[in-house]
Amino acid sequence: MFGQLNLLATLCFIATLKDISVAGLRLAEVRIPKYVIKGSAAQLECLYDLDGEALYSVKWYKDGNEFYRYVPRDMPPAQTFLLSGVSVDLHNSSDAIVALRNVNLQSAGRYRCEVSGEAPSFQTVTEHGDMVVVSLPDQGPPKISGGRPRYQIGDYVRINCTAGRSKPAVELSWYVNGEIAEPQKVRKYDTIVSGREGLETSVLGLQFRVEQKHFRNGDMKLKCVASLSTLYWRSNEESVEGDRPQKAPVLESRETVFASNSRADPVQGTSYRELFVTKILSLFVHPNAASSASPRPSGPISLALVLVALAVAVVTVSGPAGGRQQDDDTKDGMPGGAVARIAEGGDVLPQASELLAGRKEENQRASRGKSATQSGKIAVAPR
Repeated sequence: MFGQLNLLATLCFIATLKDISVAGLRLAEVRIPKYVIKGSAAQLECLYDLDGEALYSVKWYKDGNEFYRYVPRDMPPAQTFLLSGVSVDLHNSSDAIVALRNVNLQSAGRYRCEVSGEAPSFQTVTEHGDMVVVSLPDQGPPKISGGRPRYQIGDYVRINCTAGRSKPAVELSWYVNGEIAEPQKVRKYDTIVSGREGLETSVLGLQFRVEQKHFRNGDMKLKCVASLSTLYWRSNEESVEGDRPQKAPVLESRETVFASNSRADPVQGTSYRELFVTKILSLFVHPNAASSASPRPSGPISLALVLVALAVAVVTVSGPAGGRQQDDDTKDGMPGGAVARIAEGGDVLPQASELLAGRKEENQRASRGKSATQSGKIAVAPR
C-alpha cells in the first residue's frame, strides 16, 4: 500500500518538473518564407526563449529528414547533412538562422525547427512551416489567342489566355473594359504538365456574346492577368473595334445648268434622250436651225431617221423623267416648246404626227415641182 503511494508521489514530482521546464523553454517565432524564386537564396529563422534554461541543440528537418544541427558544446557547433535540394551556407548560419543558397524545385517542402534544453529535463519544443519554390513563367506575359480585330453586336467572343510554363501554375483572370469578367463567361481548362521538372501551363478561356454595352467610344478592351502571390504579375491587353454597319449608297442628282441667252425660266427634268429627240425633230421642222453647210437628210434616210426619233420619244415618255436641268428656250436650234412638253409629261405622239404630216406635204410639193420641171424639159426638147 505504502509502496504504491510512493510511486504515485514520484510520478507527480516528475510531471511538475516537466511543467516547469516547458514553461521555461518556448519558441517565440518560426519564420519560413512561403514562396521563394528558383535560383535565389532563402533564410529560415527559429527564434526561441530559454527563460533560464541552457540550450542543448537546435535541429532543422525537411520533410522529416535532418539537414542542419547546432550544438553549442561541439566544435564547430554547426554541421550539415546531405539532403537533395538543400544547400546550407554555413558561414551565414547560426543557432537561430539557417541560410539556404541556390534553391531549386527540390528545395520545396515542409521545414521544421526543433529546440532542446539541457539536462536534466532535455525538453524539446518544435514548429514547422511550408516553403514553395517558384519557377516563374519562361515566355513573358500571357498570350491571348483566338480573337478578331473587329466585332459586331451579336457576334461571339471566343478567346483563350495562355501563360508560360511555371511551377506552380500561375493564376489567370479576365477583364472586360477594366472590370473582372463574370464567372459564367470564363472557361477553365486543365493544367498542362510538361518537362522533367513538371512545369505547369495555365489556360483560361473567355466566351460571351457582344452587346452594345461592351463598346466604349467604339472600342472593347480585353485583358488577361497572370499572377503568382506577390512574386509575379503580368498582363496582356487587346483593344478591338466595333464594326459600324455601312450605310447604303445614296444616289445624288447633280443639276447641270446650261447657259442660255433666253430670259425664259429653265425647265426641270429634261433628259439627254429627250433633247436628242427634239434635236432630230428640229432638223425636219425648222431646217433653218441647222447649219447651212450641213446637208439635209432626204428620201428613205429621212423617213428612217424620223422613225428612230419617234421610237426613242416613245421610250422616253414611258420612262421616268430625267433629273437634269435645261433651258426652255432653243439651244443650238432646239425648240423649247417640245422640250417643255416632254418634261411636263405631255404626249409627244400628236406633235410627232404633225411633224410627219408637215414633212410629207413638203416632200409632195417638192416632188410635184420636180415633176413639172422635168415635164417642161421633155416638152422643150423636140423643139
